Amino acid sequence: MKFAVLTSKEFLEFSKDSEMTSFFQTPYWAEIKKDNGWESHFVGLKDKNKVVAATLLLSKKIKFFKTMYYAPRGFLLDYNNLDLLEKFTIGLKEYLSKNNALFLKINPYVDYQLRDVDGEVIDNTAKDKLMEKFRELGYKHNGFYIDQDNKKDLEPRWISVLDIKSKTMDQLFKDMRSSTKWRINNSRKNCLKIIEADEDNLIEFKNLMKHTAERREFIDRPLSYYKNMFNVLNKEGLVKVLLVEINFKELKEQSQNELDKNIKLLEEFGENSKKTGQIKELKLEQDRLKEKIKVLDSHISEFGEKKIIAGGWYMLYGREIIYLFGASYKDFMKYNSQYLLQYEMINYAVENGYDTFNFYGIDGNFNKESKGYGLFDFKRGFNACVHELVGEFDLVISKGSYNLYNVCFSAYKLVKKIVKM
Repeated sequence: MKFAVLTSKEFLEFSKDSEMTSFFQTPYWAEIKKDNGWESHFVGLKDKNKVVAATLLLSKKIKFFKTMYYAPRGFLLDYNNLDLLEKFTIGLKEYLSKNNALFLKINPYVDYQLRDVDGEVIDNTAKDKLMEKFRELGYKHNGFYIDQDNKKDLEPRWISVLDIKSKTMDQLFKDMRSSTKWRINNSRKNCLKIIEADEDNLIEFKNLMKHTAERREFIDRPLSYYKNMFNVLNKEGLVKVLLVEINFKELKEQSQNELDKNIKLLEEFGENSKKTGQIKELKLEQDRLKEKIKVLDSHISEFGEKKIIAGGWYMLYGREIIYLFGASYKDFMKYNSQYLLQYEMINYAVENGYDTFNFYGIDGNFNKESKGYGLFDFKRGFNACVHELVGEFDLVISKGSYNLYNVCFSAYKLVKKIVKM
């Protein structure tokens, strides 16, 4: 076998058919990251001119240090073949040493151990031999973080994935939690419309992300980042950005019709003693509808007849669709727009022959009192299983400089935290 630099075309051909592939391991992701100052390299291992392992490497010069390399969700190889991993690593080390590397960071798209829908470990599935091999080859593991607040990895270690291979939408809907099915059905009564975003209305998605970032305390990116990412991927048909619009006027008219029917029915019942229970329920429903109409009047006064209230950013590549970003306005979550959004995209995935619908990042803390439980529980409601990935590793090339870099980086983060406080 021979380690080699690959052309973009060679890498793409291999990437498309790899079981480990994701959109992070594509020339398109390399093009996106170029805008943030990352250079790209495609390398692989060939057996008789056939590529048997490969990865995209992103590189960036660190001020006062050597160059950091990163293989996002790499490598693309069979991790059950430990001999192949070893040969690939040997070739990588030589390549990185020649190219002034400080270290290489990887976060493979491979499970550490299997878990079920509730996050319970499936016995005897831990990849201990793989972890031991990584250590043997010089990879430094950066830990098994649980909560997102303690996340140091560049990408989530805990993800939530729905297996849709060879399944119908009826089967998938049947397996969803009853409360999730109710919310999907309820969303259809709320005069919601799904709109596919383009570059012109991408600002609507950005506004949703800004609000969600403030609410859930994470750092959002600028509009230019989303636009660049959208433009690169959209021309290849690898992205869908969907927005959910609510029609307040239509929903008010619908609610008013329900109220009118309620009032008429109450008048027909009169003081009928045999209808006491039904009369009580109708009066409660009447109060609910009046309050709903009052709220809708307020929304129309403030926002107009229609408003974008939720959105989702979906990556389409290989065998899966990834729900990469999701956002919604807190005041309108009762309309269940995110449930409608996921249902429709799962349906799209089924109709277009994808194997998995990846809800992506969650916390690994499944305690009901934990901060991230709500997001995990939302995704679990669709019957998505928990995947615990092996995590992030650093392959150190220049040990002395690497240790000094970590000291400096830790000091930088501490100062940044103090300034923020």
